[in-house]
Amino acid sequence: MISPHQDALYRAVTAALGAIPAKSTPESFGCWRVRCADRFAFTARLEDGWLGLRASVAHDHIHGRAVQRCAWEVLLRNGTLDGAAKLVTAPDRPLVHAATELPLDAGSVPAEGGLLVAQVSRAIDDLKNATRLHAHGQRAAAKRDAAGDVPDLPALCAAAGWASNPRDEGRITVQLEMAQGYAQALLAWDDGLLATVNLHSAGRPLPASCRDAVAIMLLRLGGLVRAVRPAACAEADHDRLVLQGHLGWNPTAGALDRLLGALSVAAGMCQREVAVLCEEDVSNRYLSAGYGCSAAAGVPE
Repeated sequence: MISPHQDALYRAVTAALGAIPAKSTPESFGCWRVRCADRFAFTARLEDGWLGLRASVAHDHIHGRAVQRCAWEVLLRNGTLDGAAKLVTAPDRPLVHAATELPLDAGSVPAEGGLLVAQVSRAIDDLKNATRLHAHGQRAAAKRDAAGDVPDLPALCAAAGWASNPRDEGRITVQLEMAQGYAQALLAWDDGLLATVNLHSAGRPLPASCRDAVAIMLLRLGGLVRAVRPAACAEADHDRLVLQGHLGWNPTAGALDRLLGALSVAAGMCQREVAVLCEEDVSNRYLSAGYGCSAAAGVPE
């Protein structure tokens, strides 16, 4: 049975999709196929208070064993992306695709239709940029006209129910809630609110097998956990592995609470696994066993 809240969100999303230059075709309740005027196509799905957008990458050619060959490059590409879009693999099959998820606040979305249209339009732009695999380093932010004041990040965290600690240049850290282990999210303003969790940063580049194994595992994680983008940054003398979440230029306390919760879940799911797969003998076994190239995935014992 469809609740009044679900119906209100459905109507708001339907109106937002109808306000952009695209043809949207409903497939079922809360699911649409959308084709933009420039022929860019994606699917939109409303589920559990999130609006998820998904688009194919490289004509769906990065699948199966190709994921293992391309995983590290895809993870590096995630490290160059603006906005909330990400490249990940599907939870049920090894296929690289582009995705982004918008948290929809229960009380504000139906009443603020114009804001939702702007958020959906920006999400589509981010999704398009993510599908351009060879567009490293391009920033779409300069082309956007979205305006807004930088929020008071400590006050926003307090309103979301999370304690924070000040850092330099207006940044803050938030300790994530994890059953085991410890992780912090660094919150900063970069064309919107960006949260970053550092997973690994050693004094040397990772061996090739470790790069591939970690990338396969993290790309699958990104397909499982909403709003979390796994990424890699190859520095001159080391590799850095992170989880990122982006809320855009009009973050709410409710959306921040959901993002920090998602980062807590994701960090708890992968912290130990990243450390294990950064050991070359384990990563070689992981790759030889075909993990990440079939629907099954995990870390070998």
